[in-house]
Amino acid sequence: MSFTWPVFLWLMLLFPLFIGFLVWASRRRERTAQAFADARLRAVVVRQPPKAHLRWPLALQLLALFLLLLAGARPVASLPLPSNKAAVVLAVDISRSMLASDLNPSRLEAAKATARKFIELAPATTQIGLVSFSDSASALVLPTTDRVKLLEAIDRLKPAQNTSIENAIVTGVRMLPGRRELKPPAELQPPGLSQADPLQGIPDLPVPQQRQPPADLPPGSVVILSDGVSNVSTNPSLPTRNRLEIAARFAKTANVKLYTFPMGQPGGTVMQIEGRSYYVPFEPRNLEQLAQATGGKNTYPPTEEALKAIVKELGVVIRWEGLKTEISSLLSALAALLMIMGAGLSLRWQRRVP
Repeated sequence: MSFTWPVFLWLMLLFPLFIGFLVWASRRRERTAQAFADARLRAVVVRQPPKAHLRWPLALQLLALFLLLLAGARPVASLPLPSNKAAVVLAVDISRSMLASDLNPSRLEAAKATARKFIELAPATTQIGLVSFSDSASALVLPTTDRVKLLEAIDRLKPAQNTSIENAIVTGVRMLPGRRELKPPAELQPPGLSQADPLQGIPDLPVPQQRQPPADLPPGSVVILSDGVSNVSTNPSLPTRNRLEIAARFAKTANVKLYTFPMGQPGGTVMQIEGRSYYVPFEPRNLEQLAQATGGKNTYPPTEEALKAIVKELGVVIRWEGLKTEISSLLSALAALLMIMGAGLSLRWQRRVP
């Protein structure tokens, strides 16, 4: 326990002096009574109440005074309080294939609308982050309860080039609380080269003072909104399936589940780019395998009812956490209660309030 105004603790020195004064005053009254009344007559003329009837009200009043002096120093204690530790990262695919119009008006706009709906349905205490990904992943918003910041970032999403789902998974996992120091899988790094860390230089990303094993961290989640196409990698020597398996294993080891929302229509579609027709595939199977590998869920289509079910599952993770809280008001309330109890007992037993 610490104190905001510790100087008030010096007033505690007056407490034993006050108790000593009460003892002296009581004995003085007894000596005065002995001087002016015969001892044999005093018991008949003056009715002495039981000692407990005198001591209990006084003890309660003294304890209340002690608590008020302690409250004056504004003590701060670490109290175990329930806290929502749920954290979710939304990973939105902004590759060129998301411009396909098999969803109205496009896959990208449908993904943005789904992300907005997820944020709207999530509890206000749920921390939500945002990642965009194409050739690489970008950490746009760290997990936060600031909904305005998230919605503004979603509105700014613009299409890019190709797709690397595994980069989105690794970046999303490392954005979750307590996981920044996790090293990305070596198999996904460029051979002979070091890849830039997308989390480097972010000032408001907290660095844990003491690393915890992933199993001891609150469970986290990464929600992927994509058409499932993953056609670029930092390590081209690995097949797509192997890259996704490595990324899923990385997430599972970090106590993170992947929830996937495929964006597109079965069979894919054809889109016009600069006067030419291009076939745009839709590969929900990749997303389904990611969810299965980590114990998450694949939701298609992402209807409002389905979103509500996912939000209910992800939105609340209650953990008891020691939070530093000033307890002056608590001590003052307890002191007031003791004073009322002491006054009530004195009024009942002695017909007066001290």
